[in-house]
Amino acid sequence: MLRLGAWRQGVWRQGVWGLVVLLVGAIDLSLVDAEDASAVATQSFLQQFCVECHGPELQETDRRFDQLSFVNVDADGQLLMQDMVDQLTLGDMPPEGSDQPSTQQRQDAIDALQAAIRSADIQRDSTNRRTILRRLNRREYLNTIRDLFAMDLSMFDPTLSFPADNRSENLDNVGDALTTSSYLLDGYLESAEAIVEKLMARQTEQPVQQWHFKGNFPQQPELNPAHSEAFDYRYLCLYDCPHADRPEGAYGPLSEFRTGVPSDGLYEIRVLAESKNRDTPYDTEKLRIQVDEPFRLGVVPGDTRLAEQHTVQPMQTQLGEVLLRDGGPQWYSMTIPLDRGYAPRFTFQNGMFAVRDTFVRLTKEHRDLLPKSVQDVKGIFRCRKAIIRYGYLPHIRIHEVQIRGPLRPQAEDQESRDAANFALFGGVEFDEASPESNLRLLAERAYRRPVTDEEMNRLVALMEHQVSKGRTKLEAYGDAIKAVLCSPSFLYLQPMLDQDAKPEKPASASQHAIASRLSYFLWATMPDEVLRKDADEGRLSDPNVLRHHVQRMLKDPRRQGLLDGFLDGWLNLHALGDQPPDRRAFRDYYADDLQHAMRTETQTFFGHLIDANVSVCDWLTADYSFLNRDLARLYGVEDLVEKETGHRFRRVQFSDGRRGGLLGQASVLTVTANGIETSPVIRGVWMLENVLGKPTPPPPDDVPAIDPDVRGAKSIRELLDKHRSSPACNQCHRKIDPLGFAMEAFDPIGRHRSRYENGAPIDGSGKLPSGETFADIAELKQLLYNRKEFFVRHFTHRLLSYALGRRLEPLDRPAVESLVNSVRGDDYPTRDLIEGIVLGDLFTRP
Repeated sequence: MLRLGAWRQGVWRQGVWGLVVLLVGAIDLSLVDAEDASAVATQSFLQQFCVECHGPELQETDRRFDQLSFVNVDADGQLLMQDMVDQLTLGDMPPEGSDQPSTQQRQDAIDALQAAIRSADIQRDSTNRRTILRRLNRREYLNTIRDLFAMDLSMFDPTLSFPADNRSENLDNVGDALTTSSYLLDGYLESAEAIVEKLMARQTEQPVQQWHFKGNFPQQPELNPAHSEAFDYRYLCLYDCPHADRPEGAYGPLSEFRTGVPSDGLYEIRVLAESKNRDTPYDTEKLRIQVDEPFRLGVVPGDTRLAEQHTVQPMQTQLGEVLLRDGGPQWYSMTIPLDRGYAPRFTFQNGMFAVRDTFVRLTKEHRDLLPKSVQDVKGIFRCRKAIIRYGYLPHIRIHEVQIRGPLRPQAEDQESRDAANFALFGGVEFDEASPESNLRLLAERAYRRPVTDEEMNRLVALMEHQVSKGRTKLEAYGDAIKAVLCSPSFLYLQPMLDQDAKPEKPASASQHAIASRLSYFLWATMPDEVLRKDADEGRLSDPNVLRHHVQRMLKDPRRQGLLDGFLDGWLNLHALGDQPPDRRAFRDYYADDLQHAMRTETQTFFGHLIDANVSVCDWLTADYSFLNRDLARLYGVEDLVEKETGHRFRRVQFSDGRRGGLLGQASVLTVTANGIETSPVIRGVWMLENVLGKPTPPPPDDVPAIDPDVRGAKSIRELLDKHRSSPACNQCHRKIDPLGFAMEAFDPIGRHRSRYENGAPIDGSGKLPSGETFADIAELKQLLYNRKEFFVRHFTHRLLSYALGRRLEPLDRPAVESLVNSVRGDDYPTRDLIEGIVLGDLFTRP
């Protein structure tokens, strides 16, 4: 087999159903007999071809096979079996001069050994079909803090010191994989301190203030000499887009606003700005800017504690954006959140890319447009001055900035005005004399269940102790909140088993545990008050009530938690950006912020399937997707997206069968490349694993890697054809390679191509193991649709695993089949499938 460094460890450990065939929950005993027969046959194979050198009398390389057991295989046995598979696959064993097995005998032995390895993996990783008590992962922790305290997190991340969450089968919410270390416990303590400090700071009401900035805008060391000479610092000038390489004028900071705003809150930002030189005489392709689109003025936060305000900062979520109108300077207004110590920084969202590289070239190419005094200047320093003062660079020019805040909520915003205090004090006014009631209400929201008297006694004792040491009641209340945030009842999801169930009654699932499982499935955050109320009243055992909550919650913006978490796991989108594309070869990826656009496309597509309740098979066959203009330009369909609103995502219908659905989306095509080149084998493995649910065994260690598309289509096919001449290798590569070659029609960032970089033509045709042939990716998608049950079953398997927070096991197969069958008659509608998961026995059982 072909050696692939990019194969993730454990690909072959995912659900393997071939070992145990189940019919209506019963084990097929004929398969057990077949497995026994296979083990006997394999032991006979070893006795005939291997034991002479690896038996009781001789153990070459310290390996002995005559005592090898196919029952309860331990870790050492697995390693030994894997080495045997590798040697048999490579043809290195039995050695030359020894009796050789037939091709069929060799393949049967390989298959049996691999089955034993997979069976051992399943047994070792089994949790007896129960979700292990699990903690919140980092994503869920952040979302829960956000909702528990009505806290804006665009400039505040209390989890920066947390270690990365372990993943199992790419999912980040599998209970037994989410270990807790002493390092993480320290992180929880530090996080709680930071959260409470921030909560207490916002209890002091700040007066509304105003700031006005005009006429003194130093901006960036490289630009300041030119701006001083050209404008005497009268303007902030934005040239580059925020993701440019070595940017100049990508960020417009307010240098006079040295300490930022005095408190967290909403602030009104008014900007007197204009678009300049949209009619530039320069070649806009070389400038890498679309001057036919309105210029977009954005705002990102600037941490004033950092020395440099003109470069990328660790946290710079886009806080606001306006489209600039033509016709000279005009006032624009945005209301944005700002945290204490942060100041607004302005960006040119669709600005140029790498303006630094253009100053010398523009001076040479357009010297006739410059005054004679500067036509012959040389060097970037002088050329920059000449172009900025006398040239025609497209840019945004800011004349004045006004800031006002923190804003007082309007009367009609009573609910949002009280959100912070509602969160902090449990929904009632803070009782300075006796804050126990406040603390109970808060703890019940944090623990996502009623609080016991014992828990309350401990929290109250902590408050009283802190007061006795001189802390105020409010400060002591804050200390109790820290204890709540470090409690296992907050950090861990409640076990499904109802601890209060009567011994004489069958075990039942806790209502509050069901509520939490539902909210962390659909929202990746805590239950809201509506869901908690029904849990308090014991109504979540009613299927109609559960169905109502699913339908309600899937319409809520918090369902973004499902779109993020599930797609990151199923499609491996969490790795998008881990191998960033080469900046020179794929500058569009950075200039147009395509990484964000790619994720948004896939998430919006999934959101549409849920909203419209259309078939999950649209992942395979849809002739539409959801694009902004930048992504549409990558796909070659920018004419289908309006220029005036090109930053928005909208549905785009394709006439070309290559696009649409999962296999035409740039997120998938980028995450299956390495940022420089593509490999048909890596993409083929990805398709088998994520589309068809058919993971392949790992390749032998001794097979050398091949270069991907740099060899050209012909040489890659010849190499893989030669590779498949080995019967053992052919077992996997006849499944992998055709799928991967179909995807070679797309480059490392998902742009369609007909030739490789070296000019070799791309041949996307292939032949499936079934004998079916296809000419390109469009025909392959139709063939995949013809066997859509495989895709639907795998999609259901992955979604159910995400919902339960555990790996599925062979005995879960009937539940998966039941779910698939329940929606088969309507062609597998997506929302109905989600409802079926929630209403199913696995979701609500202890």
